[in-house]
Amino acid sequence: MASIEARPLGARPAPIAVSALTLKTHLGGLLAVTAVAAVTLVLRAPSFVYPIMDIDEGSYAAIASRMLTGGLPYRDGVENKFPAIFYLYTATFALFGRYNMRAVHAVAALAALGTSLAAGAIAATLARRRGADELAARRARWLAATLYAVFSTTYEPKLLAANTELFAVLPASLAVLVYLRARGRPGAFLATGALAACALLFKQVAGLLLVALAADLLIRGALQRQLRRSLTDVILVGLGVVGVSGTVAVGFWRQGILRDAVFWSWTYVFHHYLPAAAESGGFVARLFKCFLPFALAMSPLLFLGRRVQWRGEALVVGLWLAAMTGAALIGGRMYGHYFLLTVPPLSVLAGVGGAEWLMVASTGERRRLTAAVATMAVGFLIAAGLFRGATDSWIRLNPDYRRASAYVRERTQPDDRLFVWGWFPALYVDADRIPASRFVYTHLLSGARSQSGATTRGHLVPEAWPMLMEDLERARPAYILDTSPGRYDYPFPPEQYPPLARLLSSSYRLETEIEGIRLFKRKAISPVNVANLAHGSI
Repeated sequence: MASIEARPLGARPAPIAVSALTLKTHLGGLLAVTAVAAVTLVLRAPSFVYPIMDIDEGSYAAIASRMLTGGLPYRDGVENKFPAIFYLYTATFALFGRYNMRAVHAVAALAALGTSLAAGAIAATLARRRGADELAARRARWLAATLYAVFSTTYEPKLLAANTELFAVLPASLAVLVYLRARGRPGAFLATGALAACALLFKQVAGLLLVALAADLLIRGALQRQLRRSLTDVILVGLGVVGVSGTVAVGFWRQGILRDAVFWSWTYVFHHYLPAAAESGGFVARLFKCFLPFALAMSPLLFLGRRVQWRGEALVVGLWLAAMTGAALIGGRMYGHYFLLTVPPLSVLAGVGGAEWLMVASTGERRRLTAAVATMAVGFLIAAGLFRGATDSWIRLNPDYRRASAYVRERTQPDDRLFVWGWFPALYVDADRIPASRFVYTHLLSGARSQSGATTRGHLVPEAWPMLMEDLERARPAYILDTSPGRYDYPFPPEQYPPLARLLSSSYRLETEIEGIRLFKRKAISPVNVANLAHGSI
């Protein structure tokens, strides 16, 4: 019998052992991804039931429906957001059907899963840089990924909506991941800037990530006495940003909508949107009303992440968190979905700190924290299942606007146009009709009600009235839906605005009122030229 020689210490393992270890690692990773995907889908299940999780989704969907017929953002659909969200909705509708909001929510779930995996990869990278072994790094990866999947759905049900923040955090997280792995490679810094620009194209304030990246580079350069190299890297990141954003700007210029885009997504924001927020007041009050509850909802992440000091490789994540906190507070509105910008860096820090905490925590401490997180996840899942985002009501739609949209849908053709007077674009979605005007909500023409209940005039854009009347003359909507009588938070009757009042009296008749919505049907007689109606003071 041949003798079996013992393998000396330090010798390389047999190929079959390496293959078995590799297979085990890959299977473990696949199971972990499957588990994170399952958590993501379960916690986002209400969004596959309800077509509207937040009224903003109706705006994006209505604009996308106009773009499907050849329209362009900002010229044929007005919003104060940067353009990526409109193209994402349009692409989804082109693939799966107009106003297919469940498809949009499926894309949102995939984006959330991608962000979870990116946050996990960042956490694993940081853990390795902090000297953790491979097992601890994997623990940090899947802990961070799972925590993002959970806490990106907590605090309020509107976090499940396909809003700009949910999509912006994916390229932002990828930008930080590429940045951490750049290691002096110029191409990686260019890619970092390009990804940060993609985040910026979803939401303006996401651009503060660039401030965090530049600050980290300059601080590192100063500490390592390599400031010139850091400045070069900052320039490379900037070139990546210019490459993407410049391409979009050139495309808009060639389409003739660059000025419109600059006005509605930039000039309007500074001259109207932000002053309207300041006009409503109460910044400190909203800190207690909005920011403090969010911080409490994120308390498990804060508890785990406290172990990670903002220095070394972790500094950029801390700066990222600080920048996104500032982004969520800018303007003073502090809507719940704004805070989603902070969840990826919080999850990363919690994943790294949590992996270290698990090594020293007792069994009882682990069980208590797990129970707390599970309770929060289930509680917010139940809340999201009970919440009706279109009307900010619970259990049932109140008011149930679907009766009015069904009435219109049954009496019009798919290509007929509607015009909704109010701040309620969900009517376009449920009626499955294209807006007759670029203004899918009309507080730009009337003013809006502030959070305190007072009427704010800061939103008003006088130039909008000729645009509206031109749109209505061209499209000749089959119905005009007035939401001012109902509980739609829009106490501005169209009779108060002469151009619209003249149009209604001459070319439309009040057919009925359903759920607080007056339905004006276009008269069969030849219409008066709307351009003549636009003259006169408002």
